[in-house]
Amino acid sequence: MPAGGRRGPADETRRRARPERPRVDAFDDPEEELPPWAGLGIHPTGPGGRPIRPPRDPGRAGGPAAGQDQDPAWRPDERARQPGENDDDENWPPPERRSARPGRRAATRAKKSRRRMMAVTGLAVIVLAVLGLWATNTWPFAKSAPAPADSGLVTTYQKGEFRAVPNACGAISPTLLGQYLPGKVTKVSQSGGSASQSQCTWTLDAKPDFRVLTVSSQAFAPSLLATGDGSATFSAIDAYGQVMQGLQNPPKASRLPKAQMGAAVGLGSSAFTALQVIRGGGNVTDEVTVVVRDRNVLIEVTMQGQERGGGFGPVPEATLRAAALAAAHEVLAGIR
Repeated sequence: MPAGGRRGPADETRRRARPERPRVDAFDDPEEELPPWAGLGIHPTGPGGRPIRPPRDPGRAGGPAAGQDQDPAWRPDERARQPGENDDDENWPPPERRSARPGRRAATRAKKSRRRMMAVTGLAVIVLAVLGLWATNTWPFAKSAPAPADSGLVTTYQKGEFRAVPNACGAISPTLLGQYLPGKVTKVSQSGGSASQSQCTWTLDAKPDFRVLTVSSQAFAPSLLATGDGSATFSAIDAYGQVMQGLQNPPKASRLPKAQMGAAVGLGSSAFTALQVIRGGGNVTDEVTVVVRDRNVLIEVTMQGQERGGGFGPVPEATLRAAALAAAHEVLAGIR
């Protein structure tokens, strides 16, 4: 080097004499051949000097077309979509593509569809519940308002109606019991001993006589569920009809025969009699029922006697009917 570390004229001469490499502009013609030192044919190498090639051209044969999404289920040997084929074509996709695992988009669509189905189902349940409450008029937290004064419904006892009935066991006189249940009464039972309802049963079990007398009475209260104006009398009328219906067409579970209906004159506002012949286990038992309604009070008397079987009987049907009618008269007299 020249003294002082500076480059001398000789160096400048050599630098100017060095040939300059041609510069390639981005706007030059791409068809012009590039010089060999441009480096396009040089590839990086990996361990052991193995050349690392650039990725394959997507447009080459054997790979998916340029711009096409990379389907994880894609195979090079699969048939490509032919011209004229679309999503509505029943032959597309080919069978080998149909069995491929659905992509992320399909799973997302299925999840959204399930959510919509659950939302629609929940909405339908809510609508059905609201319709049920509206149809039955059972809205939660709703306060039941009393019947309007001009509705025509009766909610109190009317003049002449009874609020209570006497004790049924004291309604039958000893004379009547001695006449129709001669002997020692072995069982006396009382149930429903409230002020508005009472029942009592007498049983005679002494061969050859087996007889059972049952007396019950009930004073009904006004009810909005009753027919008519809902008064206590209409409540008793409804109960009277139900007892008659049960005797004419007994439930199958009771295994009781249909009753032979008859009239009962001179008892309350309305009354009837019924006879049932009960057979079973080789025994035959007659049962006479007398039902009386007087205003809002319902009286029911049954007299049962075994005709034959087990060493008992016979008991005339007329005796049973007379005993039931006499007991109904005494109970009615005690109420009035």
